[in-house]
Amino acid sequence: MKGKMRYIYNAGLLLLLLYSSCTERTLETHPDPVPIRLYTGIRTRAAVDAFDATPVCVACGSSSGAYAQAWDGVATAGEIVLTPVRYYPEDGSPLYLRGYYPPVPLAADGTLAYTLTGSEDLLLSDEQNGSLSSPFTFGDGKMLMYNHLLIKLDFSIHLEGDVSISSLRMRSLQLKGLVSRVTLALSSGKLSYGAETVPVTIYSTPEDSEGIPFVNATLQLPGYVLVQPKSEFLLDMVLSIDDDRSHDLTYHDLVVSFEGGGSEGGIAYTVQVTLPTPILPDPVSVKVTATVVPWKTGSSGSGDIPGWDGADKTR
Repeated sequence: MKGKMRYIYNAGLLLLLLYSSCTERTLETHPDPVPIRLYTGIRTRAAVDAFDATPVCVACGSSSGAYAQAWDGVATAGEIVLTPVRYYPEDGSPLYLRGYYPPVPLAADGTLAYTLTGSEDLLLSDEQNGSLSSPFTFGDGKMLMYNHLLIKLDFSIHLEGDVSISSLRMRSLQLKGLVSRVTLALSSGKLSYGAETVPVTIYSTPEDSEGIPFVNATLQLPGYVLVQPKSEFLLDMVLSIDDDRSHDLTYHDLVVSFEGGGSEGGIAYTVQVTLPTPILPDPVSVKVTATVVPWKTGSSGSGDIPGWDGADKTR
């Protein structure tokens, strides 16, 4: 009987030791998951815009340039809050992340498709990698810093010389050459363009309005548009000299000449149309130059341009 009891006691002790050992190994190999915290910002040529509860996406992959999924997030100030929360791989393997805005579905080939109207901004961050042993942090090259991919244009009209015409007003201004569809390859960060282009109305006078007058021989138009780099743009312009529209001065296909070529995104320009004076009785040759200016903080796109419906048609 004593032998039997001793056997039961030894078996129980063995089971207890085995259970304790398994529990210790479980605790060692399955620690609490570590949530990923991401830090961000926006680069421009001269000023820094700030995220303000802005929906963004973060492409994720297990190797550089190969993104298998896209995470949703909300960017505010210098941080992106992922929704839902994401965790570092427990095996210590790295994650490769690249942020983009605005959110659109990630295609299987790692590309994003956007429709442009002139009002939407496209932003893309540098790729960063992080892991349990080397997490994403604020600063030290671990932040998702976003860059503008498009060119920002605002517009002004200038009369050369000392002569001004008090009755001269802006009737309409239209930009031609904006591509309607662009594809962004996340692996390279490059944009490719479709063949179709769409016109963008910068300003159009309502039927019951005389148009915008010049002040000191200069007219600064409200709002701005965002366009693709490495492209040719043309302007159509109509000026009124009186209430009779048959007397309007019409200019077609004015070529925009970019300082520096306009081949790089993330740059802001003022497009100035210069008209020699006197401009009457017939339209004269004009010069259109786009000069680099600071990219000032402001509401993205050009929805505040009078006479133009700037609704976002990207998504």
